[in-house]
Formats: sequence, C-alpha cells, structure tokens
Amino acid sequence: MTRLARSAAGSSTVLLIPTVVAGCSPAPVSPLPPSLTTTRTIGLTTRVPPYAGVPAVRDPLPVRAVSGSPCTTALTPGQVRQALGVEAVGKVDRAESPGPTCLWENPVTGMIIRGACATKHRQGLSAVYPSRSAGEGWMWREQRVAGFPARCSEVVATIGLADDVAVEVWMAARDGDDVEGGDMCTLTGQTAELVVPTVRTRAGR
Repeated sequence: MTRLARSAAGSSTVLLIPTVVAGCSPAPVSPLPPSLTTTRTIGLTTRVPPYAGVPAVRDPLPVRAVSGSPCTTALTPGQVRQALGVEAVGKVDRAESPGPTCLWENPVTGMIIRGACATKHRQGLSAVYPSRSAGEGWMWREQRVAGFPARCSEVVATIGLADDVAVEVWMAARDGDDVEGGDMCTLTGQTAELVVPTVRTRAGR
C-alpha cells in the first residue's frame, strides 16, 4: 500500500485547518517553494497563535463556524457530489485526531474526502506549520484558500479560519492509484474551496 493509500485510509495526521471540514480576501501572499520540513506536534506548545511564520488571519471566523459534526456542517450534499462525482453520505471517522472528522467516498472510483474540524487544540494553522529542520518531514506548499491562509502537505490541506481555528481536508484514492490531474495540492485545494463558504455561512458571513 502506498503512502497515498495510507493517508486516505484514515491515518491520523498531526495538527491544527485544508483543513474538513466539514468557509474577505486579504492581500495575496506569494507562495513559498516546497521545502523539506518537520511538523509541530499539536498540544505540546503553550505559544499563542499565530507563530512559526504563520500569517495572521485578517477577518477571522468564530469557532462556532466549525462546531458540530463535519458530516453535516462542512460540505453540503451538492458540494460532495461536485467533488466526488456521486452523492455520498458522510460517515463519522472515529480517529478524529484534530477534532470531529467525517469521511465521504465514491465507491466506484475509490476517491475519498476526509474533513476535520481542528478544535481539540486551539492552535490554528500554527500547529502544522513547519520548523525548518533539514532532512526531515514532508514536502509542503503555502496556499490561500478562499482568502484564508492554508498549507498543503501531501494530500492534506489545512486552512486557518482564525489564528486559533482551522479545518483540514484530505482527498485521495483509497487504492493508492495515481489521481488523474496529478497535483493533489491543487485537487485538495479545490475541495477546500467548497468547505470555506459553507462554514462562513454558519458564522453568518
């Protein structure tokens, strides 16, 4: 089984928010080139976010925007259909390392979306930003998702909705096959773009 398959199968990711799951447009930030990094372990710091080079969220959403089950609050049925190509009912993922987590799957293609509300540790995007120890960690990319700062690593996009609030979105093929289109950061980011308006609506924005 490849690393992609293991990610999709529900491996716990270190956190935060992709994130998703399951939402004004600050000045654009030039993306950083991919670099080898290590990931901070959530809950092992008393630092107040934002830190580790994370940009502050200029128009933050309240934590209530990601409260409740992401199966009903992160993506609408229409958005799930848009992302997966089929209607799919979300299933609660008990792993939920960063917070409440939901899984949607296309049973024909094996493509899955896994979204998490990163509410266990209120460190926001800072919890997954890298320290720059050479020779360790994952390739990652700094992004903007619907105007919010975000970080993509492998098949996971983490979106900072406030300095201390984030969501994570995973998108991958369960069987480990290469995904058509190739760039998983782009594909996952497109799904994350669907999550942000949904949680923004919950916040009354």
